[in-house]
Amino acid sequence: MRQNFTEEEWTKLLQAPMEAVMAVCLADKVDPISFLQELIAGVKIVTEDVRRTDLPGELIPALVAAMSEIDAQEPLTGEQLILKKQFELLGIIQTFKKPKDARDRAVESFQAISAILDTKVTGAQATEFKTWLMSVAQRVAEYQREGGFLGVGGSRISERESDVLKALARSLGLTP
Repeated sequence: MRQNFTEEEWTKLLQAPMEAVMAVCLADKVDPISFLQELIAGVKIVTEDVRRTDLPGELIPALVAAMSEIDAQEPLTGEQLILKKQFELLGIIQTFKKPKDARDRAVESFQAISAILDTKVTGAQATEFKTWLMSVAQRVAEYQREGGFLGVGGSRISERESDVLKALARSLGLTP
């Protein structure tokens, strides 16, 4: 499957799950603790998916195998590797002047990914990948209850997170 893509295209696909995490984490203006908890959860969600063996199709397993190979080259493992990935994502986030810039980058990246997939793989493979990518973003958004007081009330996904999820889905061509 890897041979269907240029090095640049493959790199974009490899970065896509973390782009999803970044976009969702930056959807709301929340306190630093909540932001970090959501970021940590997002990195763990991606890391857990890399270890899954039940992912559909050919493309997603090929991609997570490549991600696993990259991880295997690291001298760190387990929680140390997850912590390193969290710091790397924080470093990327710090390069943006405003959260909106990072969210816009994720949307643009997803548009590029959609175009790549639509020309390089079958429609079914493209849809599987896009759906999986959105499932990563959805699980990050659902991780922490938004709003409410002392854990009472609020919702699983805030309005801003919902808006980001819709923008990401539109950029992937999953919604009209």
